[in-house]
Amino acid sequence: MAGIRVSAPSHVHVGNYDIHGGLGRMYGTIGFTLEEPRTVVEVHTGKGVDGAPEPYYREWAERAVKVLEDAGCGRVGVTIRSVIPRNVGLGATTSLVLSIIAGGLRLCNRRARLEDLAARAGRGLVSALGVYSFIHGGFIVDGGFRPGSGRVPPLIFRATVPSRYVMVVALPEAPVEGILRIKEREDEVLESMPRMPEELAMKASRIALMGIIANAAEGDWVEAGRWVTRFNRLLGEYWADRQGGVYCCREAEEVVGKMLGMGALLAGQSSWGPTVYGLFPETLAPAVVEEVRSLLDGLGGGMVWATRVDNRGAVLEVAGDG
Repeated sequence: MAGIRVSAPSHVHVGNYDIHGGLGRMYGTIGFTLEEPRTVVEVHTGKGVDGAPEPYYREWAERAVKVLEDAGCGRVGVTIRSVIPRNVGLGATTSLVLSIIAGGLRLCNRRARLEDLAARAGRGLVSALGVYSFIHGGFIVDGGFRPGSGRVPPLIFRATVPSRYVMVVALPEAPVEGILRIKEREDEVLESMPRMPEELAMKASRIALMGIIANAAEGDWVEAGRWVTRFNRLLGEYWADRQGGVYCCREAEEVVGKMLGMGALLAGQSSWGPTVYGLFPETLAPAVVEEVRSLLDGLGGGMVWATRVDNRGAVLEVAGDG
């Protein structure tokens, strides 16, 4: 059956630089797009969602199909070929939703801003990292959301990360169940957080601008990476009471420490975790993967892989081509 095949990247979250909100915007998200793992779907004429590995993915896929229908595309069918692990800090939900929406728009030959349709589907309203990772790829900084606006935050900075650098990503197995429990009551957790002190928001924003963005703009990932690590830890200190420490768990803390000890340009935890990551010169990556895998084996198991930063975003093609 003719259709559109969409392959969309994952991402990792560095942190949010303003959870104070005194200037009228909140959060402001920083993160990296990853080549692997990926969402792969085929959108075609017909009805129904096939291939969902569990109800969570089916429910979000059906929501995306409804957005397409409301946008004038009529009913489309979706076949899910592969998914990103959900609720572990890799951007699975937004990647799936936007893959279906973008594929459906191409299939029915309609134009629309993906940002607007993402908002209709309930994605990207707080953090736009997943939206801009899908559209543009690379290193992303958004400008924070205006409470009550119903709009996706603006993209304020994007940079390409050279292919000579490799991201080593680790997903410890033992903490996943606890992280899923946090995600189930995430709204409650966020509402119970005390307002970020203005001084902390100012410090985080200064690090984001002068430490991370300015150096990334010059292509100096050694210096930018040093500040990414510091920024991620600073935000971990803010969330420490809700996640049990600067990192979500012993596993995340030990892997980050291992990565930094092996020469990572940057290392941190993505969102609530337990996914952690480090950026390395490509010559170091194979040894790091082996060392981190050995460490995880002693901490209850998990996955570790090397991937590059995806600098192009999602790829759409006619199903069956290429």
